[in-house]
Amino acid sequence: MKTKRIETKKDVYKLIRSVCEALVVLAVVFLILKAFLVREKYEPYDANDQSIVSGEDKGFLCISYFGIDRTGTDVLVSTADLEEQLTALHDSGYITITQQDVIDYYEKGKALPDKALLLVFEDGRTDTAIFSQPIMERENYIASMCSYGSNLTSRDSKMLKGEDLVSLEKSSFWENGTNGYRLSYINVFDRYDRFLGEMNSLEYNAVKSYLGREYNHYLMDYLRDENYMPIESYGAMKERISYDYELMEKAYTEELGYVPGLYILMHSNTDMFGNNKRVSEVNEENMTRLFHMNINREGFALNTSESDIFDLTRLQSQAYWSTNHLLMRIWDDLEGEDKANIHFVTGEADRRNYWNTKVGASEFKKNKIYLTSLPKGRGLLTLKDSDAYRDVEVSVTLTGNYCGEQTIYLRAQEDSGEKIGITLCEKELIVTEAGRELARVDLDELMQVDYLSIEEDKRDALAKEYEVRADNARSLEESLAYDMEKSDVKKDEVKTVAEGAEPYIPVIEANQAGTWEVGVRLQDDRLQVTVNDRVAVDGLEVAVTDAGKMMLEAKTLEEEQYRQRNLTDDVYEARYEDLVISDLSQKETAVLYDNRLHGFDKVKYFIGDCWTKIVNWFIRNL
Repeated sequence: MKTKRIETKKDVYKLIRSVCEALVVLAVVFLILKAFLVREKYEPYDANDQSIVSGEDKGFLCISYFGIDRTGTDVLVSTADLEEQLTALHDSGYITITQQDVIDYYEKGKALPDKALLLVFEDGRTDTAIFSQPIMERENYIASMCSYGSNLTSRDSKMLKGEDLVSLEKSSFWENGTNGYRLSYINVFDRYDRFLGEMNSLEYNAVKSYLGREYNHYLMDYLRDENYMPIESYGAMKERISYDYELMEKAYTEELGYVPGLYILMHSNTDMFGNNKRVSEVNEENMTRLFHMNINREGFALNTSESDIFDLTRLQSQAYWSTNHLLMRIWDDLEGEDKANIHFVTGEADRRNYWNTKVGASEFKKNKIYLTSLPKGRGLLTLKDSDAYRDVEVSVTLTGNYCGEQTIYLRAQEDSGEKIGITLCEKELIVTEAGRELARVDLDELMQVDYLSIEEDKRDALAKEYEVRADNARSLEESLAYDMEKSDVKKDEVKTVAEGAEPYIPVIEANQAGTWEVGVRLQDDRLQVTVNDRVAVDGLEVAVTDAGKMMLEAKTLEEEQYRQRNLTDDVYEARYEDLVISDLSQKETAVLYDNRLHGFDKVKYFIGDCWTKIVNWFIRNL
């Protein structure tokens, strides 16, 4: 056999590329195998260890994750964030408990660990199992994997199958739970009160951006028409809902040999088992027959002996939360001295030591400062040795979510209200002085954001509905008919904002983050502020001219806003990246503080980011 010789530079480059590709593939395969190969068994806590189980009733926390992704998405928590969060809970002394522990707690009065944690992963995703298990092994944590019965035999590779759930359970780090038989929606209206009816999860997600809060889950209500009148009798409703439980029972019995004892009713925060009294009664009848417990609520972590085992609550960690955000929500749920159980993360000591955390919690990671507010309150940082700062230039990128206040204070006097504040809140820049508003700038106007008109958005919503109907039609003829409807709607001529129509301004959701590159120049009695290289405030006269501290603040909105998830988040987290403060009082500008990456750190993190992107590409494309 003839061996191919390396004769040209092109051959060398091809060889190097092939070797690199092989190494990356091997690394990825190793990571995946490492996730599935159990290196050890879960070791239950010692119930006789009084340092763990004192006998005092402290209840238990329930923390839930919708799903885990290697890098994270707008809804899936990244592996790095999960690792930091579970490590923080472990370092705070929290010990995972099993479903049986919970049952015995309510039915037999069994004492739980003083710091007990019921850990849950929902939706039954394959990536959740792959990326979470190594972390759970290291922390000796056990969790419940909840799935949908309809996915146990589906062809969707993103979802765990029956045999996968059996393997997970055998690893000893997992128990099985269920979110029900299906994720399906009924009585759906778009934000223009147009009736969409029933939708599966794929259809719902396709039109989600055009919905408000007028929809329900499959087991939550009667089926209704466009006038919101029931279109099924009590008997038909009972038969439909009960049949769904029968399908779920059949699916799990065939695939696992039993029905999981833990149930999470979709959706949460209802009046016990449904939004309608008679619907609730049907759910209760089926649930108490099939399951041992039900998590019916979302938004709070703590369950006590006074809670109902069929009306438990969980705190579902969101993809936009940092570790301290999660810990602050848990801290708020705990009572009295138990709050001291929570050990907030602080990050890199060499960066943290420049600041004093006055209120809330702060974490310093690379070139980022995460400042977490108290619930319904604020977080506050002061820069050490900044009392003499007067004429300064500040550059920073603010990447916190829109729905809260991120503030930079200059010339601040801690013993009085004298200070100059530059605040970004929702999509506004606000300048204050000693509590008085000096300027307010609409950032959408500053950035010259073009809005669709309400008429255009309404047209696009209808076109999207027809597109979804076409994609999910039961016949080719039906699909073509919807395609024609969509085409006709798209041709409709409607007034634009430029033509005088009212603009459609979207509701800001809790997970929407901005990226604002802010420049501040404060010299003598004049202030200039730029946002994304656009002058927002120029030559603004200020009265506070004495030197004072540099401070950072995170603050929740004064009015809680219920958005599509029907939940509020009363903790806010400001994020400050690449913060640089320069002295303008000298002939040559001197840097007073610099939190950017430099030298070896910059190279190290750059290489790490590149490697992560390469691995992620291979994972997505293998």
